[in-house]
Amino acid sequence: MVSPIIFAIATGIGLLTDKYMLEATNFVEHYAVQIKPNHEQKEFIKSAMYAGAIFGMVTFGPISDFAGRRACLIACSVITLMGALLSMVAWSADILIVARIITGIGMGGEYPLASTHSAESAKDSNDGARNVALLYLFGSGFGPILCDLVVYVLELSSLEPQFVWRGIFLIGSILSFLGLLLRLFTTKDSKKFSQATQSPKGTRRTFFKNYWRPLLGTALIWLLFDIVEYGLKQNDAAIFEAGHDAPYSEDILMVMLTRCLVIPSLIFAPWFLKRTYSKRVQLVGFAGCFITNLILALCYHQLRKMTLLFGLLYITQ
Repeated sequence: MVSPIIFAIATGIGLLTDKYMLEATNFVEHYAVQIKPNHEQKEFIKSAMYAGAIFGMVTFGPISDFAGRRACLIACSVITLMGALLSMVAWSADILIVARIITGIGMGGEYPLASTHSAESAKDSNDGARNVALLYLFGSGFGPILCDLVVYVLELSSLEPQFVWRGIFLIGSILSFLGLLLRLFTTKDSKKFSQATQSPKGTRRTFFKNYWRPLLGTALIWLLFDIVEYGLKQNDAAIFEAGHDAPYSEDILMVMLTRCLVIPSLIFAPWFLKRTYSKRVQLVGFAGCFITNLILALCYHQLRKMTLLFGLLYITQ
């Protein structure tokens, strides 16, 4: 019997690695000057992971219903490792774009698989909601912070830019490899999944018949949320740019600070989910995002001059 801590690490390390690799998008453009990407290639480097993620999401979820959660989680770790290694040794902008797409496929598969596996392994629906929330604390909270910390240390090391961005992907490769080992030796399909696979067609038909409305609503909610989250996150370093004369380490620290201040809300979410409905938690989150983003949009130029207030509102959203 695997301990709950090992289970949490084995399940969550994939999402942590994905968020780490996604956070690297913020900094690669600054360091990858040796491969001389043009403007279009820079934008593709930023967005390539998302293209791969779409493919991974729509394929690995259905495939896991037949092949099993464990097998597909391991496959995602292998794909992410391949993408990270190729990113580290990329010799041109085009190869880096391809590497990011491969990484994105692994990342996309992680989203439905890790959350579903966590929920299926829980004793009841309340524990399932808490497990998923803790999973996202592990990934969305600690993954980006780890990447920012690695970039900050490499920036202070005075290494040449080409070694900095390759070093970022080296750490991502190590995380992917550790996740692969953990999943090989500790992960197994849950009892709930094993029982459901005994009549998969009937189960799927019943599910879509009874839950198509909440399924569609949840998908649209995630679509809207991801537009906001990823549209901003891949440009945070540029948004918080201290200036051309200021050291780049200040930009990294500001981005890392915003990530650290997100942790309390991620910790609060599992506690909140145990005491109220997940729908209410979503409503609170979306209302907060709407209000703060509206203020930032209408008063951006004025707020940008007030660093503390701008940072506070940006973190709040």
